Amino acid sequence: MKNIILALPFLLFAFSAQAQASTDTTLIVNGVCNMCKSTIEKAAKLEGVSFAEWELESLTLRVKFDPEQVDLKAINASIVKSGYDTEFETASDTAYYKLDPCCYYRDPNNFHKKK
Repeated sequence: MKNIILALPFLLFAFSAQAQASTDTTLIVNGVCNMCKSTIEKAAKLEGVSFAEWELESLTLRVKFDPEQVDLKAINASIVKSGYDTEFETASDTAYYKLDPCCYYRDPNNFHKKK
């Protein structure tokens, strides 16, 4: 009986760690400014996403999510729907041109565009 009582905290910890398992991954998302950053991160934060941070310099979005609640395909679709191209899919022209003009990363004349 004493062994069971001693083992109980370890079993509870193992169950808790398994319940909190998440996927941590990155994907490339085009953008040119801090307004893009805000929109991309907001689009990525679906239910089940615990962390989303986009870096302008590398165009990399890091996300942590619970794969039992959401998958990368849904996160990607939300970002594309918001007007941003990802490494997997191109946003529609309709969604893209709803962005603020300073966020037009496809326009070679956009002064925000990285060279």
